[in-house]
Amino acid sequence: MTDISATAGALPRASEDKAARARLAYLDGWRGLSIALVLIGHFFPVPGINLGVLGVEFFFVLSGRLMGEILFIERFPLKKFFKRRFSRIYPALVVFVIAAMIGLAGTFIMFKWKAALTALTFTYNYAGIFITRAGALDHIWSLCVEEHSYILLALISVMVTGRANVVRLLVVLALLAMANGAISYGLLGMSYETTYWRTDVHIASILLSAAICLLKADGRLPAFLKSQHVALAAAIAGVLLFLDPVPTPIHYLVAVPLLALAVNTLDFAGGYLTGLLSSRPMVMLGLWSYSLYLWQQPFYKFVDERGSVPVPMLAAVFACALASYYIVEKPARGWLNRNW
Repeated sequence: MTDISATAGALPRASEDKAARARLAYLDGWRGLSIALVLIGHFFPVPGINLGVLGVEFFFVLSGRLMGEILFIERFPLKKFFKRRFSRIYPALVVFVIAAMIGLAGTFIMFKWKAALTALTFTYNYAGIFITRAGALDHIWSLCVEEHSYILLALISVMVTGRANVVRLLVVLALLAMANGAISYGLLGMSYETTYWRTDVHIASILLSAAICLLKADGRLPAFLKSQHVALAAAIAGVLLFLDPVPTPIHYLVAVPLLALAVNTLDFAGGYLTGLLSSRPMVMLGLWSYSLYLWQQPFYKFVDERGSVPVPMLAAVFACALASYYIVEKPARGWLNRNW
């Protein structure tokens, strides 16, 4: 969900800028598709598939691709990188947590300062399992996984030399995390949340996508994966493998790698796919996606657990999210990036 785009390769400057803008558009569209899946899954659930969970995976594999580009290809300065991460994520998060804690007081999803603190310190994905849980903050687990992964990837970018060594390490760590999830859920019988909220399990989605990104950048992807149809085929296969009859470990052992392949091969995709993702509605959803993701959770809880009518609840989500984006997220990010 980062706001830093990848740059193109060795192209003339005008062509480079045009290619970068086009790529940013369809990656924003992928982000828009991700939040659309979350919103549909939460407010208008489709029988047979959890689109909310699927949407989060779309977010994760995009983050992996972007982090691969930013930290290992562009070699973006880490100090500037973390400043931009903070400016994008934290102001809107603080406002959401405080507003939700006040606004939800006395409701069935009220929460207190201890839960708020775990959200603001990005420890909720473990604290929500083992210490204190608050339904209005349950979605924060995914932000925790992302922030933890950025720290790990930044450390790898500093400590590991040689692109091939980086790729090998990312793949090994991803496989270990995937095995950890399969063992925890399949063999030890842990619940979904206790297994897949944990960074030591769910970081696999991000690491694997980053590894594929680097293989692509180094020209090491097999030629058949550069077909214009691979991205769409991999995405469709990944979605189908998230259907409810498919065992949950398969979602993360097979479907997620396919989604990671899909987002990384968008560069080779036909115009029918990138054109759709680059359309204005998809791009705008992508730009609003972080605020939408923050604010959808409490309204979703009212729909899911109290039977509230979905349409007005979703309208309220958009109202709060757009206010958050234009009053908090965008101005705060711009000011901090200019002055900090």
